[in-house]
Amino acid sequence: MLVLLTLLVVYSRFHSDASDLKHADLTTKTTQVPAPPSGTDQPKHVFEALDQLPLQKDRLQQAVTDSEPTTHLHPTRMAYEDDWCIAFTDLHPQDFAYYQREREDWDISRGRIWPAILEGRVIGNHESSQYIAPYMEASYDTIRQQIQNDNEFAMVAALYRPDLNLDLDTQRAIAFRLVVKGHTSKALSHLVIIELVQAQTRYRRTNQVNKEAEHHLYRALAFTVYGIKHFDLDPALTYLGAVSTADFPLELKPRYALGEDNRIQEYLAMLTQWIDEERANENLQLPTTDELPKAAKHDFESRLARLYLDFGSELNDLKGVLPDTVSTMLEGSECVHRQVEFFGNFERRARNRAR
Repeated sequence: MLVLLTLLVVYSRFHSDASDLKHADLTTKTTQVPAPPSGTDQPKHVFEALDQLPLQKDRLQQAVTDSEPTTHLHPTRMAYEDDWCIAFTDLHPQDFAYYQREREDWDISRGRIWPAILEGRVIGNHESSQYIAPYMEASYDTIRQQIQNDNEFAMVAALYRPDLNLDLDTQRAIAFRLVVKGHTSKALSHLVIIELVQAQTRYRRTNQVNKEAEHHLYRALAFTVYGIKHFDLDPALTYLGAVSTADFPLELKPRYALGEDNRIQEYLAMLTQWIDEERANENLQLPTTDELPKAAKHDFESRLARLYLDFGSELNDLKGVLPDTVSTMLEGSECVHRQVEFFGNFERRARNRAR
């Protein structure tokens, strides 16, 4: 049985003071999901912060691209192997169906899975919801055992369930294990929220961006950037959704807190090295960037267009503090700009019809 590996190693490296980062203890520890807590005072503020975020803003875009292709929008159809841009308008129906299947497989492989219903809200309408459905109502002991068995779907479900009262170290351990296994979407997004909540907590104690608050900001950005570099924009969506809320302190936004001369690359390098070492130790072979399915790269462009539409100014601020190679990935190709225009016009027409 493969026991869940905690990332106390990486967390201790990230949590240590700047002067100690290069000398942090690298001893890997093994742990289990703890027994159910006796009280109800376990931290739930991370889940509360997640609940306050708007539902992922690619829902309308997702609904459009999941619909049947409409021939009149683009009478000249293309094959999947061609140089197309918007699957919904460009592909032949059979190629569009193939794209949908490939994208769904990509979503599942990256842990981009939503429960069908969460706290009374319908948020998942994908076949992938079935993979975590058994664990959304399962008992604590069942979830605990399945996580100990290295069941990634139980892990994803656990990160949606505040009722399990998992402490932050356990939440981190689950999320990091998912990342090592390549399931970055929900896991990195959850880690981003943990660190942003922690940064706000430290800031509000003193009304200053002290070292502790700054370290949490760097961790949040390292998780965000790791996702971007691996064609997963869900952590960026989570980050931008959080920092764009009205109550997020202006002083903690990247342009003001960190500036261009920052240490994001250093934190990212530590995170990447640790993940690579863990995968090497387990002989986990994941696809390289060149081996990603075509749907993954088109999905990245679609989601990037969504970020431009919903978080234009915040996205530009984020690009201004990121390493150049990552910022370049967010510049937006001709296809991205075409999608911004297409979906922007689509939404305006939808709003006009609703009046």
